[in-house]
Amino acid sequence: MDVLTIPPISTQQKKHIPQVDYIRAIAAMAVALFHLGGKALPVLKYGWLGVYMFFLLSGFIICWAIPQNYTWKLSGRFILKRIIRIEPPYIISIVLAIIIKFFWVENYSPDWFNALCHLAYLNTFVGQSYLSPVYWTLGIEFQYYLFVALCFPWFTSKWGQWLVLLLSILPIMINVPEAGLINSFPVFALGILYYLYLVKGKNLIEVLVLGILITTCGIYTLGWLPTCAALFALGLLLLPLKKHPVISFLSRISFSLYLTHDMIGSNLVVYLGTLLPKTFIFKGLEFMTGIVVSVLFAWLFYFLVEGPCIKLSKKVAYKI
Repeated sequence: MDVLTIPPISTQQKKHIPQVDYIRAIAAMAVALFHLGGKALPVLKYGWLGVYMFFLLSGFIICWAIPQNYTWKLSGRFILKRIIRIEPPYIISIVLAIIIKFFWVENYSPDWFNALCHLAYLNTFVGQSYLSPVYWTLGIEFQYYLFVALCFPWFTSKWGQWLVLLLSILPIMINVPEAGLINSFPVFALGILYYLYLVKGKNLIEVLVLGILITTCGIYTLGWLPTCAALFALGLLLLPLKKHPVISFLSRISFSLYLTHDMIGSNLVVYLGTLLPKTFIFKGLEFMTGIVVSVLFAWLFYFLVEGPCIKLSKKVAYKI
């Protein structure tokens, strides 16, 4: 069946969407490959665009996971579920990053103010660097969670799709910080718009027109590469993809891989580079070793940290 003819679906079914696994797997691996050495390679140098695939996915999947009769009274439970799901792995990865720097960097002294800024995702706003190059995106994601908690009843209303368009236009009209949600909102908006069509049954022609306008806003605000990455993720959502064991595995550990690949894999690649000859073959060996170790460590991190947090977050039920 063509996905564009699927009737509105109730989020109460909590149906697993195989396409989501593909987006998570591809996006996480793209970012990991980029940081582990892909910056110097013709195709992998674009791996950073996986970030915008995640943003598009969040726009859709966070809405999908919320009950359709959501009200502001449930916003506290929604945020609590997200905090339990995201924050412990994030905080433990911060501790891990500090420990690794302590042993890796000579005469390293932790900057505790910098570390505390991580907890509230304030580093970019107060001129502090992040311990990992991926952490800035988690700040934008958390802003999106707060936005959804407050605005979900509005943009799922009769005229909600126009609110989504308005917020996509906003960064064109005013100067906003790059670390703010509003600057990246057009790619989230495309995911929200797909949700409004698929679940809320918005008119197809109207959705397509709004999608073109939001895409234009994204190109103007973020550039054509990030916007195309988001459209690629949207295209994956539209394809009739089947569940695959490798994709499912990479999807399951995608957040753990995203959090830990740079501190584990990148440092390993650098270390091996000091030991092995500077030849193409050995550089390839260093790169592949870094990837394999990053994936294995992510699996361990998922098993010990992220997985238990997912189970705990599911115990926080929406009481309607």
